Amino acid sequence: MYKFLLIFLILARSGDLSILSFHRNLLGEGSEECFEKFFVAVINEKYECSNEYDFMTKDPAIKHTAYTDGQSCVLEIFKEECPEDRAVFLKENYGQLINLLTEQPTDNITCSAPYFQLEAIECNAHKHALQLEMQEQTGEKETHDGAVKVLKMCKDAQECIENSCKFTPVERDEIENSCDVLELTTSDFTVCMNTINRKKPDLSRFECLNDHDFYSKDSTVICERWKNKKDCMRQVTVEICGKDVMKSDEKFLKKFLNNLKCEV
Repeated sequence: MYKFLLIFLILARSGDLSILSFHRNLLGEGSEECFEKFFVAVINEKYECSNEYDFMTKDPAIKHTAYTDGQSCVLEIFKEECPEDRAVFLKENYGQLINLLTEQPTDNITCSAPYFQLEAIECNAHKHALQLEMQEQTGEKETHDGAVKVLKMCKDAQECIENSCKFTPVERDEIENSCDVLELTTSDFTVCMNTINRKKPDLSRFECLNDHDFYSKDSTVICERWKNKKDCMRQVTVEICGKDVMKSDEKFLKKFLNNLKCEV
């Protein structure tokens, strides 16, 4: 009886040690970069097979199914993006990896479980992919459709960060502000401003502008324009763009002025 109990306890303890060892190896040297490269590759649709599975969903059941059915795809990406020893380790322990990626611990007081660490890596991958896309769309490559895509990526990063216990309130505010600015760039307000700046119509008929230089890029002049001449700017935009673009974008206009360090 006691012999059986002793064997049972030894086996149970060995199992616990095996799990702990797996956790240490999973997040050991080089692992964070490996996982981030995997997530970035999925976000950027670098591998065609990843389009067939919803690896980035927040629904645990759907994510579990995706990683189960898409095992060959996941392992292919690991093989291409990670050091060989990492890829082999993840292949050999794939079942445990799925559980860590898809099963949130019920006790998350310390936020130290591997699940939360992997979740944070996924969020950072969203941020990294966003930065890469923004760099890709600089200069002549900038388009409205591209800006909409960047905004969607920013919102995905924001949602991930807001729901992760690994990020501070300051970090959450930073991504929120970034997304607000990006949202402004895709708004009717910005489309209207771009139209005016591109066509450069004669604005002398708008007496409310007085001697104000509408086309100046100086931040002080811009602050003056949107702080003290709002009613005038509303008149200008309604007449030229055909609608009141300021009304719906008042929130983002305020963010815009804050970023310029205007006193609002």
